[in-house]
Amino acid sequence: MSAYWIARARMRDMEGQDQYARIIGDIGQRFPYQTLARSGQVHIVEGTTHFDRYFLHRFASVDSALAFYNSPEYQEAAAIRRAACDGCELVIMEGEDR
Repeated sequence: MSAYWIARARMRDMEGQDQYARIIGDIGQRFPYQTLARSGQVHIVEGTTHFDRYFLHRFASVDSALAFYNSPEYQEAAAIRRAACDGCELVIMEGEDR
């Protein structure tokens, strides 16, 4: 069953964001994922948010998404991301294959 990696962030260091993006692209060779959406035009239709960047990736399974997240390479990249943003959230959610 597919899994979805849903991330929101408020970036303050775009150079750090670019470095993070390059690293996770490389990690994707071991743990393949598909980017379904990346920022672009966002409409907040209910609630409030302080995030300015949104990412949606699809993995083959929750196990694959968690293996990606827990890999030493990703944890290094995550440290770069955390230093580059003023706030972030990441959720891995099981999807429904129909």
